[in-house]
Amino acid sequence: MDITQDFIDDGFKAYIMETFCGNRGTILLGDVDRVESLQLANHQYSSLKGIEHFASLEELDCSFNSLTELDLSRNRLLKTLDCAANQLTSLDTANHPNLEKLSCRYNALTRLDTSRNPLLKELDCNKNEIASLSLKDNALLETIDCGFNRIRNLDVRHNVMLVKLICYWNILSELNVEQNVNLQELNCGYNSLFDLNLSHNLRLARLDCGNNYLIGLDVTTCAELSDIRCNNNHLKHLDISGNTVLRGLRCFNNHIASLDLSHNAHLVELFCSENKITKLDTAHNPKLKQLNYADNLIVESDHAVKGVGVFQYDVSMSSYASTLSYGGHELSVRTEAATKADMKRLSSVIRNAWENLDELIGSALGLIAEAHPDEDVNELVLSELEFSVDSSFRLGYDAGDTPAGNLYIYVAFDKQLKIDSELVYETY
Repeated sequence: MDITQDFIDDGFKAYIMETFCGNRGTILLGDVDRVESLQLANHQYSSLKGIEHFASLEELDCSFNSLTELDLSRNRLLKTLDCAANQLTSLDTANHPNLEKLSCRYNALTRLDTSRNPLLKELDCNKNEIASLSLKDNALLETIDCGFNRIRNLDVRHNVMLVKLICYWNILSELNVEQNVNLQELNCGYNSLFDLNLSHNLRLARLDCGNNYLIGLDVTTCAELSDIRCNNNHLKHLDISGNTVLRGLRCFNNHIASLDLSHNAHLVELFCSENKITKLDTAHNPKLKQLNYADNLIVESDHAVKGVGVFQYDVSMSSYASTLSYGGHELSVRTEAATKADMKRLSSVIRNAWENLDELIGSALGLIAEAHPDEDVNELVLSELEFSVDSSFRLGYDAGDTPAGNLYIYVAFDKQLKIDSELVYETY
């Protein structure tokens, strides 16, 4: 049976002829009715008419095309459907009882009915215009991504197999996940939530509930949490003493007055700025690499480096700095040390560099002279020293005004005082 005329998109027709028909110029029903998989992504097809003849089709990827409609009513054996990034305003999956995976993200769907898909395990309808989503008939769902829609109510109480729930950027005012005891990842940020009960989610590893109206958040029972993002809420208290594997915490822009980090030895990233914290002790966080606690009420005490000088905490920079006298002029010494503990760790490096500064300056000027043999490097003025938390540091020379601004030349050294052969130029 010749079915060539049913394929109205020239590109789709050509693909079928080349792939299944040996380029003989016609498409017969026998060529396609046993095909189980079609990979049609990113071909700019505007129509898939003719696909109804693929009666054995179990897997279809037609994502990133230009489809405005998609009729799969006769493809009853479908198990996997990816129609993401098209221009669909409707999608009917009622005739697909075997459907297990559905991705229809980046379309213009206003509704989605999955009540006839009892075997569905993965659903991704992110970035549509869906106002309501009923999932009570999808008890096997393990992954739901319905972010960036207009959903006001989301009932996942029947989805007890759920492992991952992404529902950010909706209009949710409440979310009940008490029945989802297998949940490992929850992203409900950018909604209108006032409360979130996580007492039953003992397996939760990643949580993002930022940008809501939460006034309280209890994560003490979530011992497996490795990443918490609860920024931009109204939290006054946050107890993370039970989250001993925590690696990342973003709780900035709340009303938190104190933060105990003594039980979080694996913490790598901490952003707790814009709170009301008066003291922050990171002595028990040896792996901490990223820290921002600006705009709090913290004032770190002065720290004296023996034989060098006193370093003071600069609130505006959230780090320690000092102005020292060297060679008859003032020298700005800045650090990335954000806490007293950081300064203690850097003290020996600062002291070693200061004691060998004459030698370091000679090496630095020699390197600059090699790069600029026609310039008199002795006219350069050493204006600053900068120390990083990894114990490397650099000397900064004021090279004067340029059309782009004031030019600084930086020469870097490691903690063993070994020079880096690459110069860095910056203008301010």
